[in-house]
Amino acid sequence: MRTIWQIALIMAFYGAGEFTARLTHAPLPASVIGLALILIALHRRWIKPGQLRDGAQGLLGRMLLFFVPAVPVLIEHREFVSMLGVRLMLAVAIGTVLVMVVTGAVVQMVARADD
Repeated sequence: MRTIWQIALIMAFYGAGEFTARLTHAPLPASVIGLALILIALHRRWIKPGQLRDGAQGLLGRMLLFFVPAVPVLIEHREFVSMLGVRLMLAVAIGTVLVMVVTGAVVQMVARADD
C-alpha cells in the first residue's frame, strides 16, 4: 500500500508540472518540470527520499512496459530500419547516455544532501 501512495506522490508532482507547463506556456515538458519540483522538494527537505524510494523503484522496475508499444511501430514502418533508422538509433543512444549521466549526477547530489 505504501508503494501505491509513493507512486501517487510522484504522479502528483507530475500533475503539478503539467499544471505549471500549461499555465506558463514553458518550453519544457511537464515531466521535466515535475522532476524539477521533486528535486526542489528533496533539496528543501519538504519530502525525504524514503518517501519516494519504493514507488520510484517500482516504476523503474516496470519501465520496459512503457516501451513495448514502440515494437509494432518498427514492424509497421520498415524505413526505421534503413539509414534513417541508423541515425535515429544513434540519436537515441546518445540521448540515453546523456540521460544516464545526468540522472547519476542528480542521484549523487541528492544522496549527498540526504546524508
